[in-house]
Amino acid sequence: MQIKHLLLGVVFAIIWSSAFPSAKVAVQYAPPFFILFLRFFFSGLLAVAIAKALGQKISFNKKDWLSIVAFGVLQNSIYLGLIFLAVTKIEANVSVIVASILPLTVALFSWLFFNSKISILGIAGLLLGFSGVLVIMYQRAQSGSELIGIFLCFIALLATTVATLILSKINLKKENVLMIVGLQMMVGCITLLPFSYFFEDWIIKWHINFVLTFTYISLFPGIIAPLIWFYLQKEIGTVRFSSFHFLNPIFGVFLSFLLLSEKLSFFDFIGIFVVTFGLYLVQIAKSGSVPNHNDKNSSKI
Repeated sequence: MQIKHLLLGVVFAIIWSSAFPSAKVAVQYAPPFFILFLRFFFSGLLAVAIAKALGQKISFNKKDWLSIVAFGVLQNSIYLGLIFLAVTKIEANVSVIVASILPLTVALFSWLFFNSKISILGIAGLLLGFSGVLVIMYQRAQSGSELIGIFLCFIALLATTVATLILSKINLKKENVLMIVGLQMMVGCITLLPFSYFFEDWIIKWHINFVLTFTYISLFPGIIAPLIWFYLQKEIGTVRFSSFHFLNPIFGVFLSFLLLSEKLSFFDFIGIFVVTFGLYLVQIAKSGSVPNHNDKNSSKI
């Protein structure tokens, strides 16, 4: 893996992890689906407008359109919708820890549906990372986290797993990535609207914290993180890229402590160390990942 890919992966992990405590802050001032509807509306329009200004065109075949719509529904409506709903019931660091299991679920689904091969070292890294997550999760569950919130996070995890695999099938081109990001956010905006309209009260408690948080999640997790996601999916492959989610417990737990004063325990530090070592094993492993579109040779991890 090139240094630039590694650095981008770390930046992605930081931004992605920050979305969870940011969501926890935002839902204190407005309903979760309504926040996401507004976020996708503004972020989607901004991304499409910038893409148009850069000369990017809305030119996709039927398969790509289906993939964009499916990704938008799974990643934005279901995954983020359930995560935002979950953080109204549980601490932000619990949700980010569940989300970090993504590399294991991606690898499992890749093996089941794409005949992807994973080396013994890669499997060891994934299992070690998963065990680190379990160490953190166990003592968090013991501390009284609501099971319904954890359940919502796991359903969200399945949705983003499928979305990640779908993304590997989209015909990504550097000249239209921003347009794809904008369109999939507009899909999320449209599909979340009826749920928010019928099940939530559109009331915002205006506060500077809400304005700053909403602006941040709209620009960074909203636009910048998906751009990095799409780019790295294309460059290094699905399984290898998803391994960066193992960094989420490190950054997520730390940012939750920093921004929300959520406590860190001795078990958190043990779990974080185990997760980090698992990431290292995944990165140095040599294994085939899910083939990218137009890529006859699978990326290797």
